[in-house]
Amino acid sequence: MIKFAIIALDGCYGSSLHGLVDVLVVANAYIAKESGDDTPFFSWQFFTSGQEKIQTSNGLSMDEPLVETSQQALEEFDVIFIPGIYYKGVKNFSSKLVKQQNLYHWLKLQHKQGAIICANCTSTFFLAESGLLTNKRCTSIWWLEHLFKQRYTNITLSFDELIVEDSNILTAGAATSHFQLGLTLLKRFTSEFIVQQTAKAMLIDTRTVHVSPEQLLNLAREHNNRLVQNAQQWINEHLHETFTAKDLAKHIACTERTLTRQFKDVLAVTPIKYIQNLRINRAKYLLENSEFSLEQIIDKVGYKDRSTFSKLFSNQTGLPPMSYRRQFAQSKSK
Repeated sequence: MIKFAIIALDGCYGSSLHGLVDVLVVANAYIAKESGDDTPFFSWQFFTSGQEKIQTSNGLSMDEPLVETSQQALEEFDVIFIPGIYYKGVKNFSSKLVKQQNLYHWLKLQHKQGAIICANCTSTFFLAESGLLTNKRCTSIWWLEHLFKQRYTNITLSFDELIVEDSNILTAGAATSHFQLGLTLLKRFTSEFIVQQTAKAMLIDTRTVHVSPEQLLNLAREHNNRLVQNAQQWINEHLHETFTAKDLAKHIACTERTLTRQFKDVLAVTPIKYIQNLRINRAKYLLENSEFSLEQIIDKVGYKDRSTFSKLFSNQTGLPPMSYRRQFAQSKSK
């Protein structure tokens, strides 16, 4: 039996908390049908992260009669999963990160004992905070890139990958990526037949490996700030155009100062940096997946000067645009 521990943090997404387990439920059914043995292949327990009571983002309360604190769970687990939590701004989020020292100790102990440690969306920050991701690769929610790099200078980020594995640690970028994460874990413990049957039954897209710019923008809206959401929508519709933060503020009827303050509070990044990130991510996607010339790609992502674009692209990816195309377009076709 493969044992999972699901760690419920206060404010975690209800869908993320239970979604991975739903994958296990379906997999168990197919394994039982295939083997003729009704004994569950996967088992799981829900734990809080140390509080006596937590509430998920959709209002579900979990308290002691239903869950134990993870620090009291002395048994060894095969897999630990931390679901993404609802992001309410930099101050609130940073406060949550520094209050989980007991959880971090427990995670490191479980990892040392051989457990696979997993997190998706914003909860990848908790793995980084614990030190488990030091000098490793991971992915995370891309619009918090500035905050992540500010806090963790010795971790390599790969935002265009939905799932990243490194040293028995799995990170997934989006709030709903627990489904793809579940399939990745099934591949560790079951046959390809079970993986495919589970994916088909749950209509999980098994083809998604790299994340498109459009997907990235949708992930970036996992907050409830209407002004920032309106700005993000306008940016997406006009990304091929050249505009300033002042232009953006005018179009959504606010001051540039207000726009900048709201972006920093919600996304931990300035509007200009956010726009640059989205332009570069779209350029990366086009370099990997299209036959457009570099000049055409530069125009499609709202730049007019090749030198400016190439400098920004190289600073963010570590490679000049055409070197990036040669490396990643070729590797994808193999």
